[in-house]
Amino acid sequence: MKVKKILISFFITHYNRPSDLLECLKAIKKLDLSHYEIVVSDDGSKTDVIERIKSFEIDKLLLSDFNRGLAGSINHGLKSCQGTYIIYCQEDFLLNKRIKDILHECISLLDADKVDLIRFTSNFEFNKLIPLSENVSLIPRFSIKNFFQNYYRYSDHPFIIKNGFHKAFGYYLENTSGRYGETEYAIRMCNSKVKIGITNHKFASLIEGSQSMLLSENNVKIKVYKTNKSLIKTARALRLYFEWLFYSKNKRGLITYKNGRKNQSDLNA
Repeated sequence: MKVKKILISFFITHYNRPSDLLECLKAIKKLDLSHYEIVVSDDGSKTDVIERIKSFEIDKLLLSDFNRGLAGSINHGLKSCQGTYIIYCQEDFLLNKRIKDILHECISLLDADKVDLIRFTSNFEFNKLIPLSENVSLIPRFSIKNFFQNYYRYSDHPFIIKNGFHKAFGYYLENTSGRYGETEYAIRMCNSKVKIGITNHKFASLIEGSQSMLLSENNVKIKVYKTNKSLIKTARALRLYFEWLFYSKNKRGLITYKNGRKNQSDLNA
């Protein structure tokens, strides 16, 4: 009997948010696709949470004996995805059922090497985009019009890639806090030749009422500034351009950002 090849791996990272995960899974089922698998990488959730999600419709549930951090959880799960393409999604996002209508378009662009990664959503609009097809545009590697967005081309918001993307461009820096790890990888992408696209309309959305794990991660508090927002925005941009300019692919890591994650020995204590 010939085994059907898996076309898409829906890869979801999860940590102690089973209700969100269930909603995320339901949204995937509503896409009504065939030849796919669902891979969930759990990052050391509580025992009762693990027992609950074991009853969910998941093809591969990867468990960890300890909390690796988001980067470690992503790396762990990526290597188990067998699909030709991978759609990555954190558990607090819902994929829009309209993705099915543009999936062939996205795959065609990936196969033609016109783009390496296609994002399904963003928190803001890029001022400069280069049209690639009816529903997808390329985010320029650098554009003066995107002065405040150039370093945000990559995001861990939902996206689609070819399996093998991370072998080509590198995996995530482990033992880092989520915010630090995402920023480091975004700067890494700035220093690569990766071509990142984005859909012209949003095809993914946050689950209403879901609490971001970054807000409470390792008790790191998000600072609220009572000064000129424009000044803060400019200072943040210059800081990230500094990181971009002096980034080392070999040493990895950020110069002006602090890794909020505890040492692994503390996590396992």
